[in-house]
Amino acid sequence: MGLKLITTSIFITILLSAHSQCNESSLVIQQIRAKDTDSNIDWEINKHYTYYNPTCVNRGILVVHLVGSYDNPSNNLMFPTFAANNGFHVVSLKYENGTAAQTACNNSTDINCYENFRKEVIEGGDYHPDITVDVANSVNNRLIKLLTYLETNNPNENWGNYYSGTTINWDKIIISGHSQGGGHAALIAKKNKVKRCLMFASPNDYSTNFNAPAIWTSLNSITPDSLYFGLNNLFDDVVAFYKQFEAWNNLGMPAFGDSLNVDLTTNYFPSHQLYTTTTGPNANQNHSIMIRDDQTILDGNGKSIYEPVWEYMLGITIGLSIDENSSTQSNFNVFPNPATNQITIDFSYDSNLYYAVIYNLQGQIVLKEQISQSNSMISLNQVPAGLYFLNIENTKGEVVYSNKLTKID
Repeated sequence: MGLKLITTSIFITILLSAHSQCNESSLVIQQIRAKDTDSNIDWEINKHYTYYNPTCVNRGILVVHLVGSYDNPSNNLMFPTFAANNGFHVVSLKYENGTAAQTACNNSTDINCYENFRKEVIEGGDYHPDITVDVANSVNNRLIKLLTYLETNNPNENWGNYYSGTTINWDKIIISGHSQGGGHAALIAKKNKVKRCLMFASPNDYSTNFNAPAIWTSLNSITPDSLYFGLNNLFDDVVAFYKQFEAWNNLGMPAFGDSLNVDLTTNYFPSHQLYTTTTGPNANQNHSIMIRDDQTILDGNGKSIYEPVWEYMLGITIGLSIDENSSTQSNFNVFPNPATNQITIDFSYDSNLYYAVIYNLQGQIVLKEQISQSNSMISLNQVPAGLYFLNIENTKGEVVYSNKLTKID
């Protein structure tokens, strides 16, 4: 794959969506040993954790979470529980994480060290000299064998939606990870079209030898840039924040707004680069404060103070993007942009009615007008100069086009 040129990309949507109404007491958490899903997987004392709430409206999306180096799913229950109680199927995967990527690659003279390290963990095979992960013990095999096991033993829970034969249906999966797991999540998203990629305290792939982020962070991505979201700590006590920030730049995340301190606001839109300045007294706590159970900060209800950020990153309070919905974006052409007094919306002939909806950066509707093939000019005289987002929605409220719109005087 070639290197990616960082350009301004399209942020796609800001439709508000309702919370899934669930009875949290009905949440089903299973602990499943990986070897029980495939006899070729090594025996381990720690297990996968799976989460499913039958009282939720099923979103048809699986969240796969990968914990950090040396960690286990049993230490990270809050985030998966939150996701499951909002209608997601959730898997917190036990995988081969007994060596840290930083340990293996920080001083390496191999420019592809980090990518090869992660490929061996994700795919299995002989890619890196410092670890030994065969195909059976890879993330990919562990995940598909777990999904097969769940579908066989829990056929009414629809785990089979997330694989086809021996193929993982990545387009129905939000891949998430903390620290080492976040780096794996990002590389998986680079190579597979996922629903979203969520990174906590990551990616941490920075080479001291080359004084730069790992080269894989700049490679072309099959998953659009608009689907990467990160939450890191400005005072990370494991990897310097500026190194993580450079990796975010390579992933194209600055195109969707400046970095944002989540401690100062609950309106995170449109940023994908989120950070906290909250610190803790324990070793490595800053690195894990946003996700790990025993190191996060709790509110008065015993829940992580970062739940609103998780909500945003998962797309619960901000609707799914046009990339996520595989819409008919290319059928519409909006011009001029930037615009002064009006815009014209040109689209392929059909008899349907649509609505042009303009949102400000706070997610508020500033203009909504019906359009059709015979009437597709929108006056902007009542819209102040500034940056907006234009959605075109059908009569069902589904987004069929979205783009940035600049109004100038």
